[in-house]
Amino acid sequence: MKIDSIWHGRFWTGLSDYPEARSIAVLNSRIVAVDDLDGLSAREEFDLGESRIVPGLHDAHHHTMGTGEQLANVDLRYPAVTNLEELYAALGKRAQSLPDNAWVRGSGYDQNRLGGHPTAEALDKVTGGRPAIIEHVSHHMIVANTAAFERVGALGRNDYPDIPGGRVFRDAEGRAEGLLQENAGEPIQFEAAKVTEEETIESLRLASEQSLRYGLTSLTEPGILVGGAMGVNAPVLNIYQRAVAENALRPRMTVMPFHHILHELELNADGMKTLDLGIRTGFGDERLRFGPVKIISDGSLIGRSAAVHQCYCGEADNTGIMVVEPEDLLSLIPAFHRAGWTVATHAIGDRAIDHALDGIEAALASSRRPARHRIEHFAIATDEQVKRSAKLGVIPVPQGVFISEFGDGILEAIGSERSAGTYRMRSLLDAGMIVPGSTDSPVSDANPFVSMHDLVNRKTSSGADFARMERVTAAEALRAYTFGSAYAAGYEDQVGTLEVGKLADFAVLSEDILAVSEASIRDIRPTATIIGGELVFGEA
Repeated sequence: MKIDSIWHGRFWTGLSDYPEARSIAVLNSRIVAVDDLDGLSAREEFDLGESRIVPGLHDAHHHTMGTGEQLANVDLRYPAVTNLEELYAALGKRAQSLPDNAWVRGSGYDQNRLGGHPTAEALDKVTGGRPAIIEHVSHHMIVANTAAFERVGALGRNDYPDIPGGRVFRDAEGRAEGLLQENAGEPIQFEAAKVTEEETIESLRLASEQSLRYGLTSLTEPGILVGGAMGVNAPVLNIYQRAVAENALRPRMTVMPFHHILHELELNADGMKTLDLGIRTGFGDERLRFGPVKIISDGSLIGRSAAVHQCYCGEADNTGIMVVEPEDLLSLIPAFHRAGWTVATHAIGDRAIDHALDGIEAALASSRRPARHRIEHFAIATDEQVKRSAKLGVIPVPQGVFISEFGDGILEAIGSERSAGTYRMRSLLDAGMIVPGSTDSPVSDANPFVSMHDLVNRKTSSGADFARMERVTAAEALRAYTFGSAYAAGYEDQVGTLEVGKLADFAVLSEDILAVSEASIRDIRPTATIIGGELVFGEA
């Protein structure tokens, strides 16, 4: 039998009954044989020697559009800038290269690292009258300058309104200072998001190229068709279709529509919501498909806007923000469940997690249809919430990389006692859950090996211990980024392990993640990435 290709090397299959293989045969993008090559001849044959090869990695929570936009923006992440003066200098340099009316855009600043938030007044001094918008690393708040406020009708920041589900930070005279939290930033985000389709395709291409360098063959985009919360260019699905068709976007995509853009069908007597034509979770093909519907229920932990039961340290009146009210969650989640959608609820604080679980429990009670509902981030989780989630079959989606990226700020925000239950992993696996791997890129860099390193080592950037009892093994971290993420996307029948019938997606590693020291995991780099049996990055 003539097939497309045969690949030789040291494959970790991800299967408990056949963990290691030496050869994989590929035909029409799929694996047709593992080790047993009798009767097969290939048009191409590749020998990868003793390199460790693993199933293609899958980031279960990767803002692909936002990642590409951030790659195109001024990089304000630490250590690209280390203080506010450097931030202003970087934005001023970009402003000088732009036309007079162009937006000055920056992404990724963290006030915990820089000593405070930027201000509109300081931005005005370096942007030369151009409108400016810079995104916080959490993507749950922005800072805008005076010209940006004027673009949406505000008179010099004097009359910018309060917006439900958000917070406008004001000076003693009541003027907007520039910092806008959650929904409060949407008017300016919408205005700044008016870019061309070509610019949008370019953002997807940049994110795609980075993903391939990281060995990521599948991505779950947690929120499309919106121009608000994530500050992106209302990327309707046809843009993703075009990017896939033109191979600007190479990883396999599972995309989540935000709940508020779904249309209610007029003939639907009980008020269930769905996209036009009744499209629901699972629609699509192996390159582009619908995942869950996405609901953002609260804010961010590093921005101290996640909804918590106990106040943030040093802020006696701050218990965060519920972006969607609890009573609304209690009706929305069951409605989407009955309409055939899996629901992914962004819930970071323990208060928000309680409300999300209430909605999921009500959904499962309202219909016998099985569903893998998700809680994105599942950050500050109590032991009781872990038990309840496991009983309901919930998929928690924590981000290991937040430990090194934001761990010191989290310890400062909620203290060591509550941090012990933050971004869990060991206790979730012990409770019988299947847990995916993710980075929340561009909130954190999309490098999966840094994220796996953090799941194994659990040290902050300063070297402080962070919930060490939640450590896992390298094999468990790797399984999260392969089978776990595929399972979370409802796609484990196609990807996540290397076995006959599945898509031939895998990555060749510079070092064996199962053999290197735990401290070295973050230094691993893919030397080649293969999707559907095709080499899309590196050399083979």
